[in-house]
Amino acid sequence: MNEPTIDSHGAEEAVARYQSQLETITAKSDALVAKDRLLGKFRVVLFLGAIVFWIVGYTSDGIAGAGWIGWLMLAAFFVVATMNEPIRDSIDELKRHRSVFERLIARLQRNWEALATKRLTHQLSLVELAGHRREVAGDLDLLGRASLFHLVSMAATTPGIRTLADWLSGPAVAEVAQERAEAVDALAPMREQRLRFYTLAREVGDSTGDPEHFTDWATGDTWLTHRGWLKAWAKASTVITILLILGLVLGSALSVPAVIFKASLVALIALIAINLLITTTVLGPAHGIFSIAMANRRMVGDYEEIFSAADWLPKSNASDASVLSRIRNQMVDGDRCAVEGMRSLQRVAKAGGLRQSAGTFLLYLPLQAFGLWDVWVLDRLEQWQSHYRDQVASWFAALGELEALVSIAALRDDYPGWGHATWHRDASTAVVKAKAIGHPLLKDGDRVRNDVQVGPPGTLLLVTGSNMSGKSTMLRSIGLNVALAGIGAPVCAGALETASVELATSIRVSDDVSQGVSFYMAELKRLKSVVDQARRMAQINDRVCLFLLDEILQGTNSRERQIAVVQVLRHLMDSRSIGAITTHDLELADEPELQSIATTVHFRETIRPDAEGNEQMTFDYQMREGVSPTTNALRLLEMVGLGK
Repeated sequence: MNEPTIDSHGAEEAVARYQSQLETITAKSDALVAKDRLLGKFRVVLFLGAIVFWIVGYTSDGIAGAGWIGWLMLAAFFVVATMNEPIRDSIDELKRHRSVFERLIARLQRNWEALATKRLTHQLSLVELAGHRREVAGDLDLLGRASLFHLVSMAATTPGIRTLADWLSGPAVAEVAQERAEAVDALAPMREQRLRFYTLAREVGDSTGDPEHFTDWATGDTWLTHRGWLKAWAKASTVITILLILGLVLGSALSVPAVIFKASLVALIALIAINLLITTTVLGPAHGIFSIAMANRRMVGDYEEIFSAADWLPKSNASDASVLSRIRNQMVDGDRCAVEGMRSLQRVAKAGGLRQSAGTFLLYLPLQAFGLWDVWVLDRLEQWQSHYRDQVASWFAALGELEALVSIAALRDDYPGWGHATWHRDASTAVVKAKAIGHPLLKDGDRVRNDVQVGPPGTLLLVTGSNMSGKSTMLRSIGLNVALAGIGAPVCAGALETASVELATSIRVSDDVSQGVSFYMAELKRLKSVVDQARRMAQINDRVCLFLLDEILQGTNSRERQIAVVQVLRHLMDSRSIGAITTHDLELADEPELQSIATTVHFRETIRPDAEGNEQMTFDYQMREGVSPTTNALRLLEMVGLGK
């Protein structure tokens, strides 16, 4: 049953809305760019004009007053330059706005090339998954190019990207999924707030700070604590500097022996030399800490701003334990919340930023030379570290959760026709049952939907059919929608019932020549991993293993293959797992042991002659009961020109 309206109606409306907003942003940006160019021309004219008038005014036969006009034009140049800065900041912000809407549209149009940016691809490559989770992610396209991650994600910060990737590749647990779904439903109507958050996340994502390194520093040991002599010397050198400068003043202004002046000057030079030596030989690690804790003042300010964005989350009472309440408490509520912590760090960053700015570096030099300014800054930084040490990791965890949830909320808002998952708590009767389920990564107009049920434990779904008929797509549709349900997202189905499950798959398997592993052995190892996962789930007892196996054990002869497949399935059934297996080996469906536990369905092809009498093969991708009545391998061979 093909129901495109479930998909297309809300998505088309969302694309139109985003396109309209994108056009508005483009118009504003074009107007600001034109204004920026005009002011740029003014700056050039004023600067060149100032030079011309200086030449005319200050030459030997110069015109009276021309020099003053030059100075006035220079002053006007700085005024125009100052006016220009906010315009350029607004242009940059509009660029980020535009990138947000372009990504929202690309998701709905399944424009995978636009979605897989270099930065996001790099960030995903750094996500580490356990063995079976990595296999599932590869088999089902959970991460990587043209993946479920790219369909769902609006994340731009490292915590958001890694949190969403971890959720997608993790188990689907009823309690957790329902809590996330409630948060998503609350966030979905908040369009303006979410759009602002997406833009802020891009601004933070473009900053040079790495939150993981920041967290490692904040929760680690303090460097200066173990070097108390540096703090003592910084204080002493400050006092000595004051005394020596006083000696220089007295020596030059009063009738005191010249030796006092000379001694003070020599001592001051020696002090500078000692402090510069300490700076170059001892304080290298301190400067490394500065680069992590406050890479620049903008980074700290950006994080303060994005943490402050959580203020639009619903306020809660003390008994509220929802995920949004926990996030709000970590980010904006309380004396040790993320916003207060970043504001406090911002004050330290202003002091530490003297060495980073060309405008303040000349002030930093004497402060460092005479009083070891870096030590004073580091001392304040480590006081901050000691005060907030046990909170920092939870701040960024909350940020990652919020960014993942607002990403999912966009999917809920854009696809109002997609269903909510219904969860069953009893693992002994676990099923995955869907009405009108479809493959979420296919374009809305190309998707064909089917009803399907996998489970209860002790049974399996046997999907038969010819090549290219839709068997593998059905497996992935089941797995991807369970992954969506597990993160609290809407599912690409009219309705989906599921229990708490953890996926285990064998769909894409390849040999490894470098390790001397044949294709058949690679398949066996993957199947061993699936069975091991099923046994672990049987021991946990709060969820079941949902296995999805596609055309397994193709590397051996037909009879041995049938025996081996039955044996593998016996292990899985003994672990009380549920799952589906595809095959185009129709004899496998006749195995007595499989017939007793399997619900058999099939996909088929239709072959009709075209107007010229040539046979054309088509697929309707509709799942039907029973064993497939057709095969098409030889027909396909003929169609590509390799027949008799």
